[in-house]
Parts: sequence; structure tokens; C-alpha cells
Amino acid sequence: MNEEPTLPLPTEPSSTASVSAASRKWGGFELLARVGHGGFGEVYRAWDPHLRREVALKLLLPGVVGGDQEYQMMLREARALASVQHPNIVHVYGIDRHDGRVGFWTDFVRGKTLSVLLGDQGPFGYREAALIGLDVTKALSAVHRAGILHRDIKAENVMREEGGRILLMDFGLSALPQRAANLAGTPNYMAPELFVGSPPSAATDVYAIGVLLYFLVSGTHPAKLTGLSLEQMKAALRKRTPLVDVRSDLPEGFLRVVNTAMESDPSRRFSSAGRLAEALAETLGSGATSASSEVIPPKKRARVAVFAGAGVLLLLIAGGAWKFEGSRRSSPASAGTSVSDDDLYQRAEGLLLRSYQEANTVEAVKEFQALLAANPNYALAQAGLGTAYFIQYRGSDDPRLLEMAKAATSRAIQLDPNIAPPYVTLARIAAMEGQNALAMQQAQKAMSIDKRNADAYRALSEVYDAEGRGDDALASMQKAADLAPDDWRWAMNLGGLYLKAGRLDEAAQEYKKSADLAKDNATAYYDLGLVAMRRNKLDEARASLERSLAIEPNAGTYELLGELLVLQGKYGEAVTTGKKAAGLSPNDYRIWGDLGGAYLMTPDGHEKAMEAFRKAVTTAEEARKKEPNNPELLVLLADAYAWLGEKDRSAVLLRQTLTLSSDDPNIDYRAGATYEILGQRDTAMRLIAKALARGAYVADFERDPYLAGLRKDPAFTGILADAKSKNAVDTPKKRA
Repeated sequence: MNEEPTLPLPTEPSSTASVSAASRKWGGFELLARVGHGGFGEVYRAWDPHLRREVALKLLLPGVVGGDQEYQMMLREARALASVQHPNIVHVYGIDRHDGRVGFWTDFVRGKTLSVLLGDQGPFGYREAALIGLDVTKALSAVHRAGILHRDIKAENVMREEGGRILLMDFGLSALPQRAANLAGTPNYMAPELFVGSPPSAATDVYAIGVLLYFLVSGTHPAKLTGLSLEQMKAALRKRTPLVDVRSDLPEGFLRVVNTAMESDPSRRFSSAGRLAEALAETLGSGATSASSEVIPPKKRARVAVFAGAGVLLLLIAGGAWKFEGSRRSSPASAGTSVSDDDLYQRAEGLLLRSYQEANTVEAVKEFQALLAANPNYALAQAGLGTAYFIQYRGSDDPRLLEMAKAATSRAIQLDPNIAPPYVTLARIAAMEGQNALAMQQAQKAMSIDKRNADAYRALSEVYDAEGRGDDALASMQKAADLAPDDWRWAMNLGGLYLKAGRLDEAAQEYKKSADLAKDNATAYYDLGLVAMRRNKLDEARASLERSLAIEPNAGTYELLGELLVLQGKYGEAVTTGKKAAGLSPNDYRIWGDLGGAYLMTPDGHEKAMEAFRKAVTTAEEARKKEPNNPELLVLLADAYAWLGEKDRSAVLLRQTLTLSSDDPNIDYRAGATYEILGQRDTAMRLIAKALARGAYVADFERDPYLAGLRKDPAFTGILADAKSKNAVDTPKKRA
């Protein structure tokens, strides 16, 4: 029962060893360095000539896998692992056999494992441990849904990547045949039933997470089993040290979660990784303070600041400049700035608050640069410059701007770690990337610095939204609006949350407020038009969209207006509008698909429709190279193929879409509409009814000319009623 090396291992110099010239190859891979070894195999940093990138390659020792039957079993498991897409899981790329050895390869990740971090900085605070546990349990839940067990969860197999993302790694034991022994794993993390011959299960993985949480907050394990005989292990497990005896200062709720996860009786543990995640979330509560405010050794606080700088700026949605609410906190870094400097800073900040106009962002950059030329240590100006660069990056996708944004924001934190705006930005970045634990930490850090910072509540709202906690997301965003009622952004964000929840009247009210607060904001009128369409107020929607276009001609707005005109039966105008959209954004597959649909409804428009659909396929396939698992892209590509008569391709893409979409009602609706084109009405009715029962595209469905036949089908009424009934039953469970 050897402890397996982590895959991939942290890339610290001491962990690598050169590879002899005689063994530099395995199949097509070039072995660069051995970074670990254990009882089942070796781990290498390797070069993949096909992907043209470094990967972590795990080569199992000869004899670990027997004949073809066992290899095929591993191959099926590896394929299942490769299908799991989750931001907190290291992606598995492939598995193969060469030179009598089985190997599989994954991302090569740079960072430090939790065991290394704990050794460097001492035990974690319980909040930080709980936030890490949330990411691990969500990753494990995705693995379990794929029918896979991890079987070796431990601190060495969880990494904090450079930038802060938590990653669950090393699925080597999960892919090993069962004959590799039920006791395969790390003794200190293994559930008691494994020592009496019971097979591994989801419950044994849950137990391991309980031990992991215990270890993170205490630096020790409940029972030290390594090096003991089987009987000695059983005896040691019966004498486990309760966590409260090691850390009596921990809250009762956290202790209860750990104890439940580590129950000796599997039936008394959390019934799933998801249930454990819910319990951890409850220990934090909506009013939790920053994890970094726990009693942490000074060395740990310094490291947290480093991570804050390393993961800088990957997200700000439109108009996402921060606003520093309340009095600005002075610091040694920004002390000595003159009144004129402060005036210039306020002007630049005001420009960023109107960043929906590109010229304002350009001018803000100049203002911040002028400030920093006069005073390079002005931390808030550094943070503002980073924000401005990132807004420009969002509009151009120029990677140089992103690097400039990272550098400026990192510099701001170095100058003054006690200002809120940089942490707000980091929280929003992490929420966008699915790094919810890190996002929560950064948002809470910002709140601990400035409790009146409306942006911090907005960031917290985005974390809750990413976790599917809609009510909490709305409550946090409302706090932001209460703190700064004249800021158009909060009304716009509230409108978006209400729209997502299907609360259309409230969404319309907030979007109207946003437009009134920023009358020159084209995006606000676009949103107002969108929600009016969903409310089936098409004339009102058209007026808002045309107002938006009068302020700023935009391809996306023309596209939405074209969809509206199709619903109004004004197909010639829809074609004209669609051509304007394509002229502004010729590589947007959505626009070409909509234009093809409009052409279909015009006299003699069939050939031009097919030409537009072919253009949609070309542009979508190009985009697919970068986003192969984007459900929205795949479902629209399936639609274009269906109109072009390539039914088999369309059907394959639809199945892939529905597998990836996680029960998204909007995707269900679009997939159903495409199944109608393919002539598979039963499937079309089921998916569209399911989507409509959850509030998706109700107004569109009532007018959609392509679904006229389905609407008239007598069977659809019963299917829709059944879907609404099921949705009414399921909704309370989801809220719970």
C-alpha cells in the first residue's frame, strides 16, 4: 500500500530528475524528467508531439496491468475520465500501451499541493479549508456522476495552481483494474470498511475528504496508519483522535461536517459528494468573513498575497470597472498624493464607470498613466489602470492587454494590500473561471477592508450565481444597489439575475432603471429590448433595440432585431437587418445561422439561405477548434447542418450538446427545434416542452414560424402539461 505520486506533481526543482538517454522515449512521447514514482508506476514531465505541449505522463510498472481484457477495462475508464469536464479537475488526454507498459497523460500543472502548502505555512483556517473542500467535493461529484471513483483523495493529490485554482488530481488508482486490491490507496485516508474487504465506493471517497479537511486544519491525521500491519491499522482506526481534541477552537458546524464525513458506518456519512458540498457551504454562511482573516501564521498571510497577485484579472463584464465606495483609505503607498492627483484619479474612475463607450476607457488609461508618471506608488491608480487595460482586452482579445492588466493589478496589491478594489476584481475573475473557493476568499477580503464597497457585494453575487444559489445572488446584488442606488451597473446586473430566474417583469423594471441612469448606454437599451421580447411585447422591444442602434451600431443588436422581425413576420426586413449584422461581424456563426433562417421565409430565398448556413458551418467549425465543448456553439452548428440536409452530423452534435449542457432549458429548446427540422418530432416535443416548463423562450415559441407544425400537434399539449407538472415537483427540491 504505497503512497502514489501526485499526477501531475508540483514543478519544484527538487522533485525532478533527468532521464537517461536510453529511456527518453515512450511511444511518441519524449520523456523530459521523472517527477515522481510509487508502487504502481512513475510520473514524467513529457513532450507530446501531437498537442505540441508539455504533459504529465504516468507510466504504470510492467505487470500492473495484465492482458487485453484488463487494458480494455482501463481504456473504458480512461474514456469516462476524459469525458468529465470540470474546472477543478485535471483533464485526462489519453491512454496507450508501448514497450510493455501502459501510460496515460494529463495536463502538466504548475503549482503546489496542499501538503506542500501546509508544510510551508502551517494549518489552514477552517474557512479556507471549507472553501477548498467545496471545490474538491464539486469536482468529485462530477467524477461520481461519470460512474468513476477516485480512490486516492489526499492532500498530495489536491493542488493549488499558480493563480489560486484548486485542482483534484491523480486518477491513477481509479483507472487501475480492481485486481490491484481494494486496499490500493493511501492508508491514512482510507475508510474503515476497506480494511475488512469491502469494495471502494462513493462513500469511501467522501470519507477521504473528511480526512483531508481534518488534515488541513490540524496538520495531522485522525489515525496514523502508514507502516502498520493490517490488524494494527484496524486497531488504530478504532482509536481515532476526534478533531475537537486537536482544534477545540473550531466552530461546531465545521466539526459536525468533518465528523459526519468520517463516520465509521458508511450509511451515516453524507450520501454523496454534493451533499457534503452543501454542508460545507452552510458552515460558511452568506455573512462569512474572509478565509485569510483566520488565525494564520505570518508566513501564510504573505503567501496569500502572492497568490492574489498571480491570479490577476481574467474577468470584468461590460461596464465592469470598480467603484470604490465610501472614503478612500490612505496608506503609506498612496500617502503624499496631492489634491490634484486625487481629482485626476476621481476623473479617471468616473470615465471607467462609463466604459460602455470605448473612448472613455482610452481616456481613463491616459489619466491613470499620467497619475503614475507623477507618483509611481499610487496603488489605487495602479488598480484602475489594470481594470482599464482589462476592459480593453475584453473588447479586442489582444493577449498583450491581458498581460498589462495582470502586471498593473499585481503591482497595486504589492503597493498596498489593504485596498479593496484589486480583491474585488480577483473575486470576479475567479467566479468567471469556476474557482468559487478562491472567489469567495477574495470577495470576503475586500469586504473585510471596506464593508461599504458595493463592488464587493456584486462580486459575492457572482460567486453565488456560479454556484447556482440564485436567491443569495439576488440578495447580494440588492445590497450593492442599496449602497450605490445611482449606479446603473447594479440595476443592470439585477435585471440579468431576474431574467435568468424567469422573473421577467422584475427584470424589465431593473433594466428600465439602468437605462434611465445611463441614457447613452447602448447595452442598457439592448437588455431592455431583450426582456421585452421575452415578455412578448415586440413593438416595445423593437423601439428599445432601435434606440440602442442609434447610440451605437452593433452586430449583436442587429442580430437580435432580426430575430424579432422574424417573429413579427417581417422577413424581408429581417434579411436586411441580418446582412447589416454580418457586415459588422462576418465571422459570427450565430449571425449567419439567423440570416439563413430569415432567407428561408422569403420568396426565392432558398439558395441564399443555404449559402448563409454553409457560412455558419464554416465559422462555427473554426470556433469549435477553440471551444470544442461549448454547448451553445454545438447546438447552433447542429441546426445549420440540419438545414443543409446533413442529418447524421446534426444528430451526433445534438447528442453531444445535450450531454454537455447540464440540463440547460435554453439549450433544450434549441436542440428541440433542430430535432423538429430533422423530422424527429417526438424528441423535439419532449425537449421543447421541458424547456417551456422552465420558462425558456415562451414568447418566441408562440410565434416561431419554424415550429408552427409542432404547436398544432395534438400530442404536444399533453407532453407540455406533463413537463410542467414534473417541473413543479422538482423545483422545491432544487431550491432546498
